[in-house]
Amino acid sequence: MCLVLLLAMFASAVQAQPRADGSSAEAAYRQGLAAEKENDLNAARSAYESAVRLDPAMAVAHDRLGFVLGRLGRTAEALAAFERAVELKPDLFDAQYHLGATRWWTKDLDGALAALEAAVRLRPAHAEARYYLGLTLKQKGRLGEAIEQLRAAVRAGPELAVVHLQLGVALQDAGDLDGAIESLKSALRLDPSSVDAQNSLGLALMQNGVADEAISTFRALVAREPAYVTARVNLGTALMQRGDLAGAVAVLREATRLQPANVEARYNLGLALKQQDDFAAAETELRRATELDGSLPEAHYTLGVVLWQTGRSEDAASAFRAAIARSADYADAHYMLGTILRQQGATSAALAEFRATITYRPTYAEAHHSLGQLLAQMGQTEAAAAALAEGERLNARKADAEASTFAVAVGVEKVKANDMKGAIERFREAVRLAPENARAHYQLALALQRTGAQAEAQAHFTEAQRLSPSLTSPVVKR
Repeated sequence: MCLVLLLAMFASAVQAQPRADGSSAEAAYRQGLAAEKENDLNAARSAYESAVRLDPAMAVAHDRLGFVLGRLGRTAEALAAFERAVELKPDLFDAQYHLGATRWWTKDLDGALAALEAAVRLRPAHAEARYYLGLTLKQKGRLGEAIEQLRAAVRAGPELAVVHLQLGVALQDAGDLDGAIESLKSALRLDPSSVDAQNSLGLALMQNGVADEAISTFRALVAREPAYVTARVNLGTALMQRGDLAGAVAVLREATRLQPANVEARYNLGLALKQQDDFAAAETELRRATELDGSLPEAHYTLGVVLWQTGRSEDAASAFRAAIARSADYADAHYMLGTILRQQGATSAALAEFRATITYRPTYAEAHHSLGQLLAQMGQTEAAAAALAEGERLNARKADAEASTFAVAVGVEKVKANDMKGAIERFREAVRLAPENARAHYQLALALQRTGAQAEAQAHFTEAQRLSPSLTSPVVKR
């Protein structure tokens, strides 16, 4: 992915404008360029070293020296050369770009950010500089800004598959699954051999609830790359999502055969077996997952559920405590531990666990109900009534959110059938049911735009973007 562009950066020489003085430094510099063309890196390095020794202020020679040193794997020396070039000539785009990309490669994100921002200011239409700036911003947690830079990189270099790929991954992280799927499909069209693009596309489709297409995407990837265990694990997960537990178990068993120490494969196999009510086999796989990686809270939690379902409450409580020890904000583990403690009569401890559940997940309706019931048993009538009422409110809200998601899916299908009136009705219903559903506002905006209702479309897009800043403005086609 990123390595492809970085290697490309160290693969071709940039022809600099010749210096007018015809100095020996210039001659050495030209020798370096010629040696690079012949891929004689040691000769190029020697020539550039001569150039900077003869003319220490020759910024382009320092930059090219860094370039060659980078190709030779001498990264620290390459960085020093780029830094000297930038110091001598801050407006030298190549030096700023090379410095930023190399700092990114060495995980110096703050240093990379400054250099890449300078490079983009110097050459705004340079796709690779935008790309690395986007990656840097994403890794620093500035996802919205990263998406802006990656979109700009796509506009500047629409033929670069890796840029579409990383934009898709960023959009996926931001929750814009429709945009992610579009970008990832573009990446795959440009580079059908991209394993990362195909796997990421399958994940985005799965997250978006398009299980059948996700399954076909992963199946194609597994057929092409049989040893790619990650794709098998994801295929198994997609099959579980569709309800094909037998298929999921078969795929995940093969994944564990190919890679016995793959924790994710073991965990997902245990989860699929649990859903099949094969508790003994599920327990075996989940225990194996915790042995392979004791830090994985999900494995401890799911093991706890299996133990609880098979009547071993004390062991289950220990597993839930193990999950909480590894992830203090694990709301589900707190809730299940509270349920066991309540059954055991440990009222105060159960109360604390239900309250912790609500602290970490305020929308957990069942926790509010359990808290209310426990408070009622303790005679705290007013507090109990408030907790129970909040549980009812959250349950209704959850049902509305699920209905809103379904309405959006129906609306999308109506758009595909060119039934714009029906689509708009469904999208409006989705917005009514869940005003915080960004995708509902966005799809309504697109549908309204197609019918010419531009002002209302813009209003819904504005709300969608407020709810999910990564969403892009609908483009008016004239």
